[in-house]
Amino acid sequence: MLMNKLLIILSAFMFGIFFTGCDQNREEEAAERYRDMVKSSTGKMVSVDEVKEMLKKLESEKSVRSDEIDQTMNLLKAKYDYKIFPPEELQGKKIFTFIIQDYLLKDDRNVFFIGQLDDITNEEGKLTIHLFSQLQLSDWQGRKKAHFHLDCPSESIEFIINNPPEEPRGFAGFQKQYFVICKINDLHRATAYSQFNLDNERIGTEILVNGANEYQIEGELIEIIPYPK
Repeated sequence: MLMNKLLIILSAFMFGIFFTGCDQNREEEAAERYRDMVKSSTGKMVSVDEVKEMLKKLESEKSVRSDEIDQTMNLLKAKYDYKIFPPEELQGKKIFTFIIQDYLLKDDRNVFFIGQLDDITNEEGKLTIHLFSQLQLSDWQGRKKAHFHLDCPSESIEFIINNPPEEPRGFAGFQKQYFVICKINDLHRATAYSQFNLDNERIGTEILVNGANEYQIEGELIEIIPYPK
């Protein structure tokens, strides 16, 4: 019995070392990627240790100054190797559903977008954050948009729940509120949006949307950071 307990404790200890080592390796690789990005674009040198501190600060403080927007996007790029939404190559062009589907679902890369908070829901203990994103960056009014529905653990959005953004007064167009990193599972274009429980029974009322201007995108939240005001 004592031997079994010792084996369990030793196994747990070894697993802890293994996963800690994996996290450290990923952090090191992200720091090296950012260092190389800075050197390639500006010719300047930044140490790996400096980048690690920048990543830790971003993760812990979740605070970005207005002069740190590009730096933050590059840090997140180095950390998550994301693809950006909406895709730059489709700006100013008519966007077809199958092209967006192919762009988001053809691989399992992380997706980055700048979002505006719509809502947070809790269905049977499962939290989901709902955010809007522009489809055309020049469309500041947000007439055409993507509606993201991202499952998330409570700790990742606790700071939003405790300190939600201010409600805009009147029509203010699209509001840049958060840097968002996520994984995408599904996308569809809908004329109505319904919610279902685990028994596939529809709950609540059917919500009509402007199907010509909105995509419904489902996935999982990885990281969210407030956009500077």
